Amino acid sequence: MEIRRNILLFKLYFLLANMWPLAALAVVYFQKITGSYAFALGIFSIANIVQSIAEVPTGVISDRMGRRKTMVISAILNTGAYVLYALAGTFGMKYLLVLGAVVGAIGGAFESGTDDALMYETMEELRKADKYDIIYARSKTFGQIGLGTGALIAAIVTYFYSLTVLAWVSAIVSVGGILVTWRFVEPKTHTVEECTSVKHFIAAIKAFVQNKKLRILSTIQMFNRSISYSSHCFESAYFNILIPTWAVNVARIVKQTCGAISYAIAPYFRKFGFYRILVASTIGMTIIKLTAVILNNFVTPFLHSCVNLLYGTSSTAESALLQKELSSKQRATMGSIVSLFGGILSALIYWLTGVIADNVSVLFAIIVLLFCNVFITAGYYWMLKRYK
Repeated sequence: MEIRRNILLFKLYFLLANMWPLAALAVVYFQKITGSYAFALGIFSIANIVQSIAEVPTGVISDRMGRRKTMVISAILNTGAYVLYALAGTFGMKYLLVLGAVVGAIGGAFESGTDDALMYETMEELRKADKYDIIYARSKTFGQIGLGTGALIAAIVTYFYSLTVLAWVSAIVSVGGILVTWRFVEPKTHTVEECTSVKHFIAAIKAFVQNKKLRILSTIQMFNRSISYSSHCFESAYFNILIPTWAVNVARIVKQTCGAISYAIAPYFRKFGFYRILVASTIGMTIIKLTAVILNNFVTPFLHSCVNLLYGTSSTAESALLQKELSSKQRATMGSIVSLFGGILSALIYWLTGVIADNVSVLFAIIVLLFCNVFITAGYYWMLKRYK
């Protein structure tokens, strides 16, 4: 079956789509252009706000236009965003960063929910939907390898050249994602209802409201991803205080290597149940982060990076639990509704993190994010007790 090639393409896509060499130093790069952590993290806030606004309409477009075309559009827009980031550093124009954030956010909105939906529907057509979490984990392993490879490229480039050169290298690398999405095969199991986009959206909202388990899981997931993404983006600023810029990328290589290992072993833990895996992984990640911050020395970036040894198991379990609760007829739209509220929350947390860093210290901002992880862990533990 031609649809089988999607399984290989998922791996290539996550490898290339995540190979953004500037990723580990994006906050540092933005701060050098803008002169402020609040403004630098404000770029991420703008991206999240725009993506939140675009989430639902792009989810509806995906459900109606098809997964493949949606993924192609996403890849093209992401490349455009990286080009704008590079131009911002070349000409010292911080507002090009804002434009890049808007373009990239729309691209992210097209991808959000669509990639998982395409993967799930591919497995449905192959009559292997029950193995979704295994394919998800294996594909995400390549995503971690892509991030690690990007960090390796960044370590080499920043040792000899500037961050602006790194931004241009990142733009060139991103073209690979376009080539891969072009080869995806549209699943036949994806059906489009003859209804208006408004009715489609309303139907998805009703299905979301009626599913209490989905609402609770999604709410905790929103907070978890918001805090995790903020910490992931901002940690390079903290690490750069403790170690040289090029070494920050070495720490990121360690992190993505750990992530690749975690995704590779995730399928072997599915027998323990997704809720148990999620709770155990979240507790472990919080302990690792806390230990690293207490040390607060040159060891910290590398120990903190080991948190990804549990990220793959956590992410796989979380995605599997969420996909089981989503309606097949509005899968991408419902996923986008979840991302909509999560994106708004992330925008606020990004901005607050920058304000705290500018007015108190970078270390204090990291500590605040760490304490938020404790409450998230408690939320997942409550879910385990209620729905195990």
